[in-house]
Amino acid sequence: MRAMKDTSPINRHIGARLRLLREKLGLNQTELGAILDVTYQQAQKYESGAVRLSAEALFLLSRRLSVDVAYFFEGLTGHAAGAAGFAEQPAPYGTQPASLSDAARLDQAFSRIRSRKARGHAVALVELVAKNFSDELAE
Repeated sequence: MRAMKDTSPINRHIGARLRLLREKLGLNQTELGAILDVTYQQAQKYESGAVRLSAEALFLLSRRLSVDVAYFFEGLTGHAAGAAGFAEQPAPYGTQPASLSDAARLDQAFSRIRSRKARGHAVALVELVAKNFSDELAE
């Protein structure tokens, strides 16, 4: 895969999402590289955002790792996503989604819950906390 050097916030975000997905699937960088037909060093550069993933590479990853292409862009807000369009208003301060590390920890913990009933309770708990504490300022 051909890639271009770029360390923009968007490329770092996409790389972080790629690393999160790789870790969630239990893959190492060598295995990720094999999926893209690149070395593990190149996969590492993709994950760090030092090298930009092409549209072709993102499409290939989405197919082979069974995620929507939009997965790699989830959570992009504010300046990282570019200026707001004509009909869009920028997100107000303090409304940014949880950090990737918090989301990753929550996702990893949730994926270890095997009981369908317990998973339902976990979702209900997170929804309840989000509903009742969404107006409080972040610490």
